[in-house]
Amino acid sequence: MLVLTGTSGGLGKPTLETILSENLIAPKDLIISAYNTDSVPRVAKDAGIEIRHGNLTDSSTLLKSYAGADALLLVSYPSVSEERFALHRTAIDAAKKVGVKHVIYTSLTWGGPVGDEPSVAGVLQAHIKTVEYLKQSGLTWTIVREGTYAHLWSNMAGFLKLDGPIDEVQEAVIPGDGPNAWVNREELGIATGRIVGNWVCYLSYRGADWIFADVYHQQKSYINKTVTLTGPRTYTMRQIIDLYVAHTGKRVNLRILPVEEVIKYHIEHRSLPPGQESFLSNWVTMHKAWELGEADYVDPSLGDILGRPPKTLEDQADEIFSEGNKLDTKDFAKV
Repeated sequence: MLVLTGTSGGLGKPTLETILSENLIAPKDLIISAYNTDSVPRVAKDAGIEIRHGNLTDSSTLLKSYAGADALLLVSYPSVSEERFALHRTAIDAAKKVGVKHVIYTSLTWGGPVGDEPSVAGVLQAHIKTVEYLKQSGLTWTIVREGTYAHLWSNMAGFLKLDGPIDEVQEAVIPGDGPNAWVNREELGIATGRIVGNWVCYLSYRGADWIFADVYHQQKSYINKTVTLTGPRTYTMRQIIDLYVAHTGKRVNLRILPVEEVIKYHIEHRSLPPGQESFLSNWVTMHKAWELGEADYVDPSLGDILGRPPKTLEDQADEIFSEGNKLDTKDFAKV
C-alpha cells in the first residue's frame, strides 16, 4: 500500500493521474491522505481509491491515514515559512511510527546539480532540513528534486502583470539575474508518478527478482537515491523577458538594482497582495541563488523518464505568456 499526499495540488494531481492512467499502481493499493477530503480529484474517487483525512498539524490524524501503508509520497507542503519543515518532520515521524518503510519526498533543484550543496535561497532551507531528517530517520527514501515551474516566471520577473494593456511599459525590477532550467509542471507530475509507480513495482517483485530481474534492478535504482528533474536548457530572466516581448508584442523594461532598492520598489508599487510584503526578503534570495549558479545545470533524468525531450519555454509560450497566467502568490502569505 502506498499513501499519496498533495493530490489536489498542481504537482500531486498530475502525479495521481499518471499513476492511474498508466496503470502503475492498482487503486486498491493506494490511499490518499488529505486535509480536505472534498478537494481530492474526482478521478481518485471514481477509481475507488480509499481517501482518509490527514492533517499535518495533527499527528494523530496522520497515524490513522498512513496506517497499513508500506510507502509514502510526501509532496512538500506549499509554504515558504518556518512551519514547512516542522510539518514534514511530523509526517515522517508518523510514517515511521505506523510501519511505513519508504518515503518519496519532493524537493527542489536549487543548490547545485548533486543536491547536497548548501543554498542561499530561503525557500530551500526547509527542503534541506527535511532531506537531512529523512536520511537519518532509518527509513529508505527517494528524493525527487523538482525544477522551477515555468508558469511562475512572472513571479520571479518582478511580479509582472501579464494582463496589462498592450501599450503599457512594465518594469521588471529584480536584484540579480542568473540561469535556471525552468520546467513544465505537468511533465514533472508525469515523471514523479512514474518514479512512484516504479518503486511500488520494485516492492511487489523484490521477493522474485530471479524472475523479474530487469524490473527489479530498474526499481532498486531509486532506493536511497536522488532524482533531479530539470528543463532541457537554462534561461536567464533577461532571456525569458525577451521571449515574452517577442511573443506578445508587449514592452518590459528590465532593471537590476541592489536588494534594498528592489524591496523598497516592490513595497511602494504594491507588487504583492496586502499582507505578503514580508515574502520579498525570501524572494530576493532566490535571485541570489541563481546569480551564484545554483541552478545553472541541466539534468537528463526528466527526458529519460518521459521518453522524449522535455518542453522548452518556447514550447510553452502560448500558455505561460498568456494573460490568463495570473500571478500565483497564495503560498507567500506566511514567511
